[in-house]
Amino acid sequence: MQEFNVNDAIADAIHVLEPEAMQRQVALSVDPAPRPLPVRADPVHLQQVILNLAMNGMDAMASSPPAERKLALQTALNERAEVEVSICDSGPGLPRDKLKEVFETFYTTKQQGTGLGLSIVRTIIETYGGKIWADNAAAGGAVFRFTLPLAEIRPA
Repeated sequence: MQEFNVNDAIADAIHVLEPEAMQRQVALSVDPAPRPLPVRADPVHLQQVILNLAMNGMDAMASSPPAERKLALQTALNERAEVEVSICDSGPGLPRDKLKEVFETFYTTKQQGTGLGLSIVRTIIETYGGKIWADNAAAGGAVFRFTLPLAEIRPA
């Protein structure tokens, strides 16, 4: 584990995601918090979480017209002084009765899916003291949010 800025992890993930988003005609947007958001975790694990959630969002929009494919990543400091990351797509959203089930092992909506991705994501986030949940955005599409405890920046 190490301390790092979540905004930097998001920027690294976007760098990896951009070619795939271009190929799939998905408009990516990032709205980072204006201040550093330090967390204590494995940055590779956190990048895996972000990539998994973003790729799932892109998959969900595959049947949407290209002009409507939007994936937004946002970071913030919430009212409980936790780092909150949200990844929102413009796809069809999630069935309301399945919002909690999506994180269960072997639950999948994809024909070729294993049902392990979101279960692994949940395990990673919980390992670092965070929480993850899914909902539908008011404007349509799914939104996945996770929180992690804010770390104290120690002087170098």
